Amino acid sequence: MPELVKIPLANAEYVARFARPCIALIGVDRPRAFEAVVTALLPFQFRLANAQLVDTGTPGDYKTILNLPDRGISFQFGAEEYKFTKEGSSWATVNEDAQVLLAAEGALMEVGGNPTPMTSVSVANAAKVESCMVTLAMHIQLLNKPREEVLAPFIPEPFKKIAEQRKAQRYGNHLVLADGDVLLDFSRGFANGIFLRLDTRFEGHPPLMDMLAKVRSDEEAVFKILDIEEETP
Repeated sequence: MPELVKIPLANAEYVARFARPCIALIGVDRPRAFEAVVTALLPFQFRLANAQLVDTGTPGDYKTILNLPDRGISFQFGAEEYKFTKEGSSWATVNEDAQVLLAAEGALMEVGGNPTPMTSVSVANAAKVESCMVTLAMHIQLLNKPREEVLAPFIPEPFKKIAEQRKAQRYGNHLVLADGDVLLDFSRGFANGIFLRLDTRFEGHPPLMDMLAKVRSDEEAVFKILDIEEETP
């Protein structure tokens, strides 16, 4: 029977990178994009006081940030990518959170995909998503079994003896895959906890719910390998 666990903290991040920098989104079309995304977020109780314009560093650092603090959500965009983050993420609220992302993303891409018609260069610079990355980062707290016992099988065989002799304090694993990576380690924030970060990359710009279905499948596969199961309320 899988070991029961709690997930006291989990964050999610979605990043979409453009095929080439869309300079208009930090230049001539920035006010249009800002107004469009603000308008899209107003039904979700967005307040202008929770917006920030960053214009320091190199052009790659310029970004527009819009926060929904009551929802733990942030949406930001710049010339190279746009990013959605959710603090305190949960599959129970994924549909609600997805509606916020889709609204902001749709508004931004409507502007970015139709830049101000000034020159042929601006048309060529229309925003087009080349790849996406979804990241889940969570702290998993075991209810009965020691975390050392759960993670011990992931110590490479040649190191097991020295880990036992010298009483290894932390150990985990980082597996880099063709379409993402998996990181396991001891949690520093929760007693008897394991930290899991799961990155899943996608080529192009697949439908959001298809991406989330793949991410959930990846999470379930890792839980099965760890032989753990989240405790139901």
